[in-house]
Amino acid sequence: MSGADNTSYTVRSTTVATTLTAQDTVLLVSPTGGSIVITVPAASSLQPGRNFIVRRDATATNTVTITPASGTINGAANLVLAAGAIGCAELYSDGTNWFSLGASN
Repeated sequence: MSGADNTSYTVRSTTVATTLTAQDTVLLVSPTGGSIVITVPAASSLQPGRNFIVRRDATATNTVTITPASGTINGAANLVLAAGAIGCAELYSDGTNWFSLGASN
């Protein structure tokens, strides 16, 4: 939720690699300049249940790789949103690692 009014999600857009912060909720990614990496904070640094939504648009032909600062996502080192289609990952912290309730390409 937004720190401003706690009733809406904080939405940010990027076309380059970035690291999500505790203030982010939704990240809209358009990797037009090449494949990019989005880093999520270590799950252990945030409250269990904390979530992020990363959405890749379909206008670029490059991948978006989501990588945790430490730990895993669904037991793997990263999660890739493939090129050529809208892709989305909804990530949740269990206090140690990240897991996705859904990822689509």
